[in-house]
Amino acid sequence: MRLIFTSSLIGFLLATYGLVSQAKQPQSVLSAEVFEQQIIENIQALGDLKASESVEISSTVTEKVDSIHFNDGDFVKKGQLLVQLKSAEERATLDELKIATDNAKQLYDRYLPLYKRGDIAQSTLDEYKREWDLARAKETVLQARLEKLKLSAPFSGRVSIRQISEGALLTPGTLVTKLQDLTEMKLDFSVPSRFLTELKVGDKVLAKTDAYADQEFIAQIETILPTVDIRTRSIPVRAKLSNPDNRLVPGMLMNVELQQKPRSVLLVPETAIVPIAEHHYVYQLKPESDGLYKVNRIKVTLGLRQPGLVEVKRGLKLGDKIVSEGALRVRPGQVVKAMDKLPVQSKMDEDTSL
Repeated sequence: MRLIFTSSLIGFLLATYGLVSQAKQPQSVLSAEVFEQQIIENIQALGDLKASESVEISSTVTEKVDSIHFNDGDFVKKGQLLVQLKSAEERATLDELKIATDNAKQLYDRYLPLYKRGDIAQSTLDEYKREWDLARAKETVLQARLEKLKLSAPFSGRVSIRQISEGALLTPGTLVTKLQDLTEMKLDFSVPSRFLTELKVGDKVLAKTDAYADQEFIAQIETILPTVDIRTRSIPVRAKLSNPDNRLVPGMLMNVELQQKPRSVLLVPETAIVPIAEHHYVYQLKPESDGLYKVNRIKVTLGLRQPGLVEVKRGLKLGDKIVSEGALRVRPGQVVKAMDKLPVQSKMDEDTSL
């Protein structure tokens, strides 16, 4: 009985000693080194297509439609007559004014030699000159009125569905049709504000749309607005792309991709990052004696994220050793043992720990 008790006591003391010894062992953590890698960062965005030029054709006067000179969807040239409003009365009046202008000019031409000979006074000649000028001014005003009775294309493009018929009474602002220039398209999209310094006018943009899934369209950045949307923290950008076959139409949704130049960045495992309040930290490992390391907490500035990795812009340098896993179990100033991999615990060890 005494022998059994003595053996149990010895076993208990050995187990206790083992636990104490194990407690004195430095804590083990997984470590990693800050490494450098070249990456190509692609900016992804969604964009909307718009016609390079677009205008609603409407009248500025009240008059009836005399004739229509286009069909739905026609391509029209700059200056081409689209709609003629009734103008018979104005044309008759213009003919009268032209006659009056010619008469006034003839009178002026007749009295000019007399003035030069001194047979009439300067005031008499000035009166005939005023009559001529007045007749020409009235003619010019009526010609301007006649121009308003003609609705012409301000630029070359394609018209939409016409909204009027012959004989309809047009009033100012009444929509006749819409004219769009589709030979070039505007592509509007937004990118995160952190890319502001990396964008420049002239950069190439790759665009795709579900309507033509197998085709890629190349656009060129035309405008970068110097403002940031306070809701999305993004920058409005406009690019232009050619559309010679008119395959693209306004309103299409485009998937935009802007490829940046390769750059070298410092990367660490994502598991090494410890967020505290609004900041991010990592636990740096400083070499001590006997292959041990002292833990030092470092504030870092993060950048691009990749699967399992994150870019560190400030706070670390190439080759720094950090805690990659187990950072939440250590504290600054603590001495730990760093390992690339945790040791595999044997079945015997598991039983002993119990």
